[in-house]
Amino acid sequence: MILKLFGGLLVVAATGGLGFLFSYRYSSRPRELRSFRRLLQMLETEIVYGATPLPHALVSIAGRLQGSYSIFLEYTSQLLSKRTYSSVREAWVNAVETILGKTALTGPDRELLKSFGNVLGCSDREDQQKHFSLLYIQLKQQEDAAEEERKRNARMCKSLGVLFGAAVFILFV
Repeated sequence: MILKLFGGLLVVAATGGLGFLFSYRYSSRPRELRSFRRLLQMLETEIVYGATPLPHALVSIAGRLQGSYSIFLEYTSQLLSKRTYSSVREAWVNAVETILGKTALTGPDRELLKSFGNVLGCSDREDQQKHFSLLYIQLKQQEDAAEEERKRNARMCKSLGVLFGAAVFILFV
C-alpha cells in the first residue's frame, strides 16, 4: 500500500514537473524577445552613434552580455571577420538558424530576425536607424503576442500536468 502511494506521488510529481517545464517555455519567450530588443538597441547605438564597424560592434556588445545572445553575436562576428560568407545577410541568417534555433524564440520570431539581416549593414546610418526602429515595433508586437500566449497557456500547462498526474493516481491506485 505504501509502495502504491509512493509510486502515485512520483507520477503526480513527474507530470506536474512536465507541466511546469512546458509552462517555462511560454514564460521565457517574452523575456527573450525583450532581451533581444535591448541587444538591438545596443547594436544600434554602436553602429549609428558610435560609427563602429559591424564585426567590432558585435564583439563589443557580446562582451557585455551572457548566454545564447552573447554566443550569437560572437558567432556572427566570427563569420564576418573570417569572411566565411560573402555578405552580412548570409552570416546573420546562418547565426540566427544555428544559435537562436536553440532558444525559446519561435519560427516567426526567427524569420523576423532573418529578414532584418537583409538590411543590416547595407545602407547609411540614417537608413539603418529607420530599419532598427521598424524592427523594434515588430519585436514589440511579437512580445505582446507572446505575453498574451503566456497568460493563456502557462497556467493551463501547470494545472494540466498536476491534474493529469492526479487522474492517473486515482485510476491506478
